[in-house]
Amino acid sequence: MHVRKFEADTLDEALKDIKAQLGPDAIILKTITNKGLKGAFKKKKIEITAAISERSYVKKDRVDQVLSSEQKEQFYSNDSSYISNMIDGHSENQKLEKSMSSTVGYGKAGLNKQVNSVATKAKDLSSKLKSSLDDFLSHEQESEINEQEQMSLDSFEDAMMEETSVPHQYEEPRRASNDYVEVHNNQHSNVSNEEIEVQKKKIDELEKQLYALTKNVEKLEKKEASGIYQLRTTLKSLDISDNFIRSIIKKATFELTEDDQDNPDIVFEFALREMLGEVETAMPLFSSLTEENAPVVTVMISDSSCGQTSMVQKLGALKSDAVIIRNLKVGEKKGPDFTEKMFGIDVVTVDSIAEIVSQTRKSVENGKSVFIDYKNMNSDLNDIKKFIDGMRRAFKNVEVLITLSAIHSEIYNRKVISRYGSLANGMIVSNLDLCLNFGALFNLSIEVENLPFKFFGTGEVVPDDIESATAERVLAGIFQLN
Repeated sequence: MHVRKFEADTLDEALKDIKAQLGPDAIILKTITNKGLKGAFKKKKIEITAAISERSYVKKDRVDQVLSSEQKEQFYSNDSSYISNMIDGHSENQKLEKSMSSTVGYGKAGLNKQVNSVATKAKDLSSKLKSSLDDFLSHEQESEINEQEQMSLDSFEDAMMEETSVPHQYEEPRRASNDYVEVHNNQHSNVSNEEIEVQKKKIDELEKQLYALTKNVEKLEKKEASGIYQLRTTLKSLDISDNFIRSIIKKATFELTEDDQDNPDIVFEFALREMLGEVETAMPLFSSLTEENAPVVTVMISDSSCGQTSMVQKLGALKSDAVIIRNLKVGEKKGPDFTEKMFGIDVVTVDSIAEIVSQTRKSVENGKSVFIDYKNMNSDLNDIKKFIDGMRRAFKNVEVLITLSAIHSEIYNRKVISRYGSLANGMIVSNLDLCLNFGALFNLSIEVENLPFKFFGTGEVVPDDIESATAERVLAGIFQLN
């Protein structure tokens, strides 16, 4: 069996090709109509897979060998039943090949002889049809014909002639897609004009959306604009996350015009606006709480060498009515250091969690805010969680902040966040004045949920080198803006 796929703009063109290439006895195996997004990338709208048996193909080939190109075109433009009978008659006549060698045309080849059984065969074929034009069109909308309901090309064309009541030999080529609504109206007169108009409007809307989508896809396939390219390379050099770079480039490609995409200034201005919205910041609870005489307990936790002690000292110096509670490490001396004495900071040192709770309760009852400089003594995470949960149950206004250092690597800071992130309400960053990679801080902000930056430490001077966290401060460090 010979199997071939035919592609054409219309159904009539595809059937004409099948008849000329495989003959009228071809079997329709599969029909696909390329519509929607799929059709935008296909050159042809109709795809039909057809097949013919070896025996029928050999009979047709014998006829094709004795016909010129012009004769073939004229011969295969006839009715399928007529062509089939002529091919069968030619195969049965053993003398045709000799007569064809001495004549011009195919008049004596037995192809034009009167066939008395055409009407009878056409009637038999009509009685054997398994599907009407309505069935075929419904299958065509579903993109394929069920292989169990295959029909011959001859039967397929006869079914189309019966449904439209137009003799095939006088039938003009129909547009498979544009005239479908009119044919459907003639076949189903019970469909109201209003429903037809609604369907037409839906089709028009879908075509508009497909056109817009096609234009956007064409934009993506074009060479990248110079402004977009500069933004991509710049962000990558600043260690910005690849996921964020892809996201912002995609958004700029769809929202900016082609001329704007070639302008680096416009592209970078767009990127700055987007990045400002990504950095999450918030005021610390001890600054934002408006209720009078409402002391706040701020617990600051971190691993070692994060600059947490100096940050707590700066906060204690800013709030004159605050108390700093610090748990001691093994071998650490008791009592305040020189800075705490200079600024008169009230510092209480303790040896256990029980003492932390006791001193905190005492300070809160006196109406003082408390900053707890909690040093992790390699404690188990469950012990730290129990301590935090106990503080939140015992006191009303409790905020837990993770202390990060801007001079540490992004990997180290991620490790600290992953350890304490579920317990905390926000983050503070020390040593921002020594930061060499602001891109790492930006990545932490966009990838860690519900942990905004609260404030930044920007130097060694107590208490001046501390400021509220802002997105502008991070972006100024990334792009080295003054």
